[in-house]
Amino acid sequence: MSRRHIPPEMKQQIVTMSAYMTSGEISRVTDVSDRTVRRILGLWREQGVVVRRPAQAGRPRILNGLDLAYLEGCIERTPDIYLAELQEELEEARGIEVSCETISSAL
Repeated sequence: MSRRHIPPEMKQQIVTMSAYMTSGEISRVTDVSDRTVRRILGLWREQGVVVRRPAQAGRPRILNGLDLAYLEGCIERTPDIYLAELQEELEEARGIEVSCETISSAL
């Protein structure tokens, strides 16, 4: 079984062709396997897209961009601030409890 990349434009064309052709006919005309045509059409029916959305990789971040900007602002105001002090500042101002290690890794 050989695999090849099918561009999104071609997949969209397959969806358009499905309005007036069977999956077998589309397969013969486009030189794409019938199984692939059916998979593309199924994805279109279920999700309204022809390309699968990538799965989110890894664990979600605990600190978002605003939290990091706040921490960076604290460091700019007080360059010699300790991680434990940053931890307290973050909890008081933003209501987020994280470890010193998390802060260290994020910065």
